[in-house]
Amino acid sequence: MPETTIGETLHTLLHAYKRAMRQAYHQAEIPLAISHIRTLKGISAMPACTPLALSSRTKRDKGQVTRLIKDLLAQNLIEKHQHPGDKRSNILHLTPAGHHMIKRIKEIEEIAASRMAEGLSPAEIADFSRLANIMSANLAE
Repeated sequence: MPETTIGETLHTLLHAYKRAMRQAYHQAEIPLAISHIRTLKGISAMPACTPLALSSRTKRDKGQVTRLIKDLLAQNLIEKHQHPGDKRSNILHLTPAGHHMIKRIKEIEEIAASRMAEGLSPAEIADFSRLANIMSANLAE
């Protein structure tokens, strides 16, 4: 029987993780698509987050980011204020509802990470992270 390739193993893991996350978000009644969640997490992680910085971080074009921002604004999860140093730009912030949503998302992700790491030692988890980071860097070059 042929060995499973790294690509096949990674493909299987990614699909299992995505499926688990979609199910967990659905069960927690989080009404956001994954792209909206990634955008919200990006805004949360970047102080003085601008749409351009968010576009760069998420590797999405400005039009996509603009639509995602518009949706998050409409759901009252974020707000925007004029950039003090650049009148043509805005700074994005989480609203209290956005902070609450991020808290719920992080809780769900922690549960999924625990499930995924079940039966693995801390050393095995560290090895996996180290190897995955090396592989990601290899593909980014």
